[in-house]
Amino acid sequence: METGIKSEEARELAAMYRSQLSDIMEEWAKHTVDPTGGYITDFGEDWELVSRRKNIWAQARQTYMFAAYYEYSGHEDKWLSLAKLGRDFLVHHAYAGEGRWYYEVSEDGERVIEGTTTIFTDLFALIALAQYASASGDRTDYELIRETFDCARNHIMDPEFRDIKPHVWRKGIERHSPYMIAVHSSMIAEKVLGKDVTGPFIDFCIHKLLYFFGKNKSGYLLESLKEDGTVWDTPEGRIVNPGHIFEGMWFCIDYARGTDDDVISSALSIIQDTAEVAVDRTHGGVIHRFDCYGKEGEDTLKTDTGELKPDDKVDWVNCESLYAIALAAVLTGNETSIEQFRQLHQFCQTHFKPEEGGDWYPVLDREGTPLRKNKGGKHRVAFHVPRALMNLSVLFETVS
Repeated sequence: METGIKSEEARELAAMYRSQLSDIMEEWAKHTVDPTGGYITDFGEDWELVSRRKNIWAQARQTYMFAAYYEYSGHEDKWLSLAKLGRDFLVHHAYAGEGRWYYEVSEDGERVIEGTTTIFTDLFALIALAQYASASGDRTDYELIRETFDCARNHIMDPEFRDIKPHVWRKGIERHSPYMIAVHSSMIAEKVLGKDVTGPFIDFCIHKLLYFFGKNKSGYLLESLKEDGTVWDTPEGRIVNPGHIFEGMWFCIDYARGTDDDVISSALSIIQDTAEVAVDRTHGGVIHRFDCYGKEGEDTLKTDTGELKPDDKVDWVNCESLYAIALAAVLTGNETSIEQFRQLHQFCQTHFKPEEGGDWYPVLDREGTPLRKNKGGKHRVAFHVPRALMNLSVLFETVS
């Protein structure tokens, strides 16, 4: 494989990422099990319990990661048992029927707090059940996985489908996120359903990401576009979200590797173009968001955990960027990408990773000082960071 990252460096990186991944997974395994079912995910700085809420995004993401880690780490029963806790809670308490999933339920799962308000819950449930089925070899959930996939596919392709929280549906506006998350969810579902079922939809979504959202006059892959492909010139419509761009592009590359060089080339180009702007050349790290036209004072940057400044550094943004830029470095051997990867790696190791080890800090200011140190949250579990570390270790093992 053509790369400017040599075998010794790659071996060291692979071992480092593998070790740090193990620390994070063991840390979460120690704290997350809820004796009443499913997972506790809402923790403060020192793993103090904040709430026992059961948000289904968090339940599904944690299920997925435990099942994926079971396959990655050598099939230790402990991880499959942990994944089954999440799978059982989801199936028995979060399913609304007809392929849809609740957004949040009560601690014991017996009461619906918020119903089928968002396609993203359905997509996260899909990766949880499909990854568990793949890891366990248990086909019990096959029909449920198929029903969830079919429903999500049909809704994503329906311009009148409105359950897209946290976005607000607007007629004539296309949203990037459903297509992006659908690529990854469908890739995992393919392990169970087969390429004949999932392949055409994945190809459709990848084409949408690369050649609709990725090709507009702003020069950036945007979160939202008008349905005719022109820029929606509002504060919301001008938002560039580097984390989503990098995440979506590595989804495309991982799916296309060995089969579609054009997709890989287009995705790598978007990664490299985005990195040129999103990497903070003064302080390091990848910024949270920016306006595609450089306008200031109008940004809509609220998230479910509070308002973030455009140049804050967020854990999921930086870990997804780290893997995407690592892919660009390894697949192209481009010196700029290699240097960007090394600098981002160092920034993450220095600022996001606590000195005592374990899961990353969720949010830093521009200079790298932690703004938040909570371990978990409404949506935050062992997902983005460990998934990135897992992918990075596998990538560098192929180089070494």
